[in-house]
This record gives sequence, C-alpha cells and structure tokens, in this order.
Amino acid sequence: MNVYIEITYFMNALLILLSFEILSFLLNIRITKKRLCLYVLTYNISFVFLFIDLFTGFILLYDFILTFFYFKRSVYIYYPVYLFIYFSILSFVQWLLPSSIIFQGVLLMEGYHIRYIMIIAVLVILISYFYIDLCRHRIHQQMVKVCFQGHQCYGFIDNGNQVTYHGYPVIFINQRFAGDYTVIDNIWIETASQQEKIDLILLPDITIHYQTLHDVYAGIISSNQYDCILNQQLMGGLL
Repeated sequence: MNVYIEITYFMNALLILLSFEILSFLLNIRITKKRLCLYVLTYNISFVFLFIDLFTGFILLYDFILTFFYFKRSVYIYYPVYLFIYFSILSFVQWLLPSSIIFQGVLLMEGYHIRYIMIIAVLVILISYFYIDLCRHRIHQQMVKVCFQGHQCYGFIDNGNQVTYHGYPVIFINQRFAGDYTVIDNIWIETASQQEKIDLILLPDITIHYQTLHDVYAGIISSNQYDCILNQQLMGGLL
C-alpha cells in the first residue's frame, strides 16, 4: 500500500478541525480560531505515533491526556463527545474512499486520486459552513436586561469570558455606560488580537434578569460591539 504522508496528515487535520467545530456547536461553547488551530496541531501530532511501535490504543490515550489538559474537570463531557464525532466522520470518509483504511484512529489513503480532492473540498466547505454560519455563536447569544447605577442596557452572556479577579468572576461594561467611576485596580485581558489593560471597578449593586447581585467586579471596555459582557460563572441560576 503506497501511502502519501502529506495527504494523510492534511486529511486528518481537516477531520480534527471539523470535529471540534461540530463539538463547539453541540456543546454550545466558544472556541476561538487560535484555540482551534492549537487543538488541530496538538491532536494531529498523534499522526507520528503511527511510526512508533507502541501499544494499540495509545493514540486514544494521547487524545485523553490532551483533552484533560485543555478541559480539566470537563474531560468526562468533551472526550467522549469528541471521540464520537471524530470516529463518525472518520468512518464516513473511509466509506467514501474504499481504497483507504483506518489504522489506530488515523485515516490512511492509498495512492492519489481525484476523488481525494473532491472529498477534501467537501470537508473544507463543511468547515467553512460551521465556522461562518454556526460557530459565530450569534445563534447562541443570550441577551438579558442589565441595570446598574441608573443605567439600563442589554448584557451578552459570553461562554468564553473566564476572567476572574481574586477568584471572583468579572463582567465587562462599555465605558459609555460607566459614567464617573473609581478604579480599584487594573487587569490585563486577552482579546482576539492583543492583550489589553483595562480599568477594574466594583459595582455595589447590579440587576441582571430582574435579580440583584451585590459587589460585582466589572472591567471597563471601549468596544462598541456590546453594552455589557456577562460572565457565565456569575449567572448561576439567574436564567
């Protein structure tokens, strides 16, 4: 069997990428482009284990270790869902390509055929569809009414906001709603393009979805995209 390593590696990377995009849609989580690339590169390293004489199932163990490293306590959710999605897609592609075989969780393709290009093109279209239409998370945006210091706005519940201050969740408020505020500290946050230093304030009271919370930390942002970005850890049973 003549196997083209480059094609096999590229195909496996596409399968992993598509798996994580579907996972993000099914579990309603936000995965940035940077994190997606990181997942694809690290999970696809398992490809090299095909050339190392290790025990059967080592790649599954490697994927479990990576999943535990990335998702910590939620590994019991993400690992089985990822495996189900990945092997479902893997089996389907292998069915479309009779000259290919699945060896230790990796699709090996024999030779070179125009059908491979067609399958890869379909995978790229599917990936683009999930990323553009589904993984924008606009369909998952939950806007709730937020009131604080005499201001009213709508807050976006962001699954990706995991910022904390001394262990307490931090929300973000647009500076046009902040008015005159007293800075208690400055923190660094990582945006899509850069790291940004923002002012941190303490809100004595804030009403979210008709329920009042006390002593909530808030960062002041200048972006006009959202009025308020909430922290899912803060929400608890408010929704």
